[in-house]
Amino acid sequence: MPHKKQPKGFSIFFMTEMWERYGFYILQSLLVFYALEKFHLNDSATYAMVGSFTALAYVNSIFGGIIADRYIGYDKAIIIGASLLCCGYTILTIANDQTLFIIGLAIITVGTGMLKPNISSMLSTLYKYNPEQKDVGYTLFYIGIYFGAIGGSFLGGFIKTYLGWVAVFISAAIGLLIAFITFYIGKKKYNLHDTRLTNQNFSSIFKAIITILFLIITAYFGIQNQFLSNLLFIAIGISSIFFIIYALKIHQGIERKKLLAFGFLTIFSGLYWAVYFQQFFSVSLASARITRLSLPASSLTAFESLGVIVFGVIINKLWLWLQARNHEVSIPTKFSLSFLSNSISFLILIIALYISIKQTTLLPQIFIIISYLIIAIGELFIAPVGLAMVSTLVPQKFHGAMMGIFLMSIGLGGKLAGLLAQFSATTTNNIEALQHTYLHSFIIYFCFSLVIYLLCLIMIKPITKLIQGTNHG
Repeated sequence: MPHKKQPKGFSIFFMTEMWERYGFYILQSLLVFYALEKFHLNDSATYAMVGSFTALAYVNSIFGGIIADRYIGYDKAIIIGASLLCCGYTILTIANDQTLFIIGLAIITVGTGMLKPNISSMLSTLYKYNPEQKDVGYTLFYIGIYFGAIGGSFLGGFIKTYLGWVAVFISAAIGLLIAFITFYIGKKKYNLHDTRLTNQNFSSIFKAIITILFLIITAYFGIQNQFLSNLLFIAIGISSIFFIIYALKIHQGIERKKLLAFGFLTIFSGLYWAVYFQQFFSVSLASARITRLSLPASSLTAFESLGVIVFGVIINKLWLWLQARNHEVSIPTKFSLSFLSNSISFLILIIALYISIKQTTLLPQIFIIISYLIIAIGELFIAPVGLAMVSTLVPQKFHGAMMGIFLMSIGLGGKLAGLLAQFSATTTNNIEALQHTYLHSFIIYFCFSLVIYLLCLIMIKPITKLIQGTNHG
């Protein structure tokens, strides 16, 4: 087996992250349905709440990384993250009102922020003496992420259908308990620890705890109050822009040009995720309301994760094949292909839904699945490329901060997804009216993606010149 060639302790990281993603994707795939069914929120309020939750789960990753770097190290941050997640999911199982449920969600966003970035960073320490194995190790680790995602997305719908909501959240809590035990025992067995910090004391731990409590309180109000949420994310976006401007001012020449390219590509990233996350928002509800289903609606999102695993191997081989023939595809070209994939995925839904309306039938499930598989191809053109882009374009001393800003673009995309999903918000139960509402919103998402794709095409040449450090003209 490939993992046997990896450093001792690799399987601990793989298993911990797999179970973390299992819990997160169970919640992500079912949250819109829970908000509608249990809290009787309308579509608009549901999209806003889920958008804020999704965004905070990514934005808090930045602060989780900072807490680990400054105060407690990777290993303690991972253990605290797993504990918070287990606690958060447990609160969801007993939440009998909206306030307690949102407290659980807030804890989950901070737990995700503590665990997710730090387990990825700590994994790199295993390859100190064998860096040649790092690429294979991270590929296996990435697959672990998506096995967890498939399990959570696919099984969540069945657990809800046959065992109820409490069982859904108990399942997620058990998954995170397994993650906690796995990492805790593995840490002892393989002597896994963050070698960077040796003088952790009571003061640093106290500062970490205070910061975590502050993040949980902020996340609670960010999910509970949409006005405050909008202010929070506007402030985050403006702060990120100002930080990039600051970095541009203190650099010259090629470094400045590459940073400018990074800025443009990060904006494109945020716009991409705004459409990508519709699979958990408007498309998910369309699946439940106007689709002829043989699977639970939330389980269909598992096909997107499956597509990442299947197509990931093919696309990786394609890049290597092109490289070998000196036809390497540029970063902005790959980004543009992600928008083309989103456009095609919604075009398929538009055509299929239009035919269904004409024939007065429900939308066949297979078209939702095909759409998700095409979205998976688009994700592969931007997600791994974007993560690698940071180290390619950003001066080394800004790697951590700019990686944070790139991850924030995913979070801001999640927030924007909640706003875009408002086009599909409806209060009707009439099938024909629902079909027209979703057709109208899908056309908007298609046009949005197509316009950004065309803008990307226009920007390929100037951004590529910036990356190469050459002048325009």
